[in-house]
Amino acid sequence: MGFKELIQTELEFLSEDELQELYELVKSRSQKYKNNHDDLGELLERCKIHTGISDLSAQHDHYLYGTDKKEVE
Repeated sequence: MGFKELIQTELEFLSEDELQELYELVKSRSQKYKNNHDDLGELLERCKIHTGISDLSAQHDHYLYGTDKKEVE
């Protein structure tokens, strides 16, 4: 049984006030994660460099170390 199922089982024993408190906690945690994720995306967007090389991520070894290019699917 996974954590979601375990939590769902335990929810049956909580009062409405406890459920509301739990909801607020979960909501605040998920919002914090979402905000961190958004901040990271914004930072990466601001820091990206336009190289004009369309296959840089797939062929980084070639551009960094001079290895042969890999076949890309």
